[in-house]
Amino acid sequence: MPPSTASPVPNSGRPPARAGISPRKTVLRGHVPEEGEYFAARAGDSPFSPGTVLPPGAALPHPVPAWYHPSVPPERPIPFDYSVVHADRDLIVADKPHFLPTTTNGRLQRETLQTRLRVDFGEDDIVPLHRLDRLTAGLVICSRNPATRAAYQRIFLEGSAVKKYRGVVKQPLFVDQEIALRMHKPRGSRQVFVAPEGTLTSTYVRAAGREVTMWPRTGHTHQLRVLLNHLGHPLLGDDTYPTPRKLDLYDFRTPLALLHEAITFIDPLSHSERQFFSSQALRTTIE
Repeated sequence: MPPSTASPVPNSGRPPARAGISPRKTVLRGHVPEEGEYFAARAGDSPFSPGTVLPPGAALPHPVPAWYHPSVPPERPIPFDYSVVHADRDLIVADKPHFLPTTTNGRLQRETLQTRLRVDFGEDDIVPLHRLDRLTAGLVICSRNPATRAAYQRIFLEGSAVKKYRGVVKQPLFVDQEIALRMHKPRGSRQVFVAPEGTLTSTYVRAAGREVTMWPRTGHTHQLRVLLNHLGHPLLGDDTYPTPRKLDLYDFRTPLALLHEAITFIDPLSHSERQFFSSQALRTTIE
């Protein structure tokens, strides 16, 4: 296993992750709860040094910020795992399978790529630098070094990485052009809609049959899935477009036919071009 390069947050009082799950921050008022373990967080007016374990039941003279470990029940395993495409002191490039969330989705915290990487590498600071849908397979670039994280985050914030996706649609599609659409996700909705008030998205799409290659210029939620559904050619295995189906995190029968196949970017530290490829095969049929 690679040696840990993670470093604690200076003077924050934040305790290490447990089983790959980060602690959470809260503000305690009145008394320290009798149940659970709380650690003093950094605060200018706190009577406790950062990292101090707060005595259960202790009276508090004023609100005190604190860290605690959330109670996370066991989760049914997702029977698919990632592979490592590349690892160095700053980055881990993972090849994520279908059905494994990149980060917590509200219902899963242990069975995520981030948590598995943290546990397997023994490092609390591993953080994905971009999103990849639970149902989408392929490359995820992760930071493992807080000292260089901001430099790599800028690649994705500024949209300078070139991402290549391949997908399979239900009916033949013939297109070779850049397509701009405004997309909007209403609060509480699983679906994203093409709407005049939405955020402008841009994707280059090339297809001459059922297999589609796409290069998204922007990074909106469900961008590629919404685009293809808008064109009348939804992806095979899509459980949300055009019609949402019941969400079952443990139904593995219909993988989404979408793969983040390749990514290219200029490394902000070495200034050289870096390119990574997924080794997964694109599924062209649904069982």
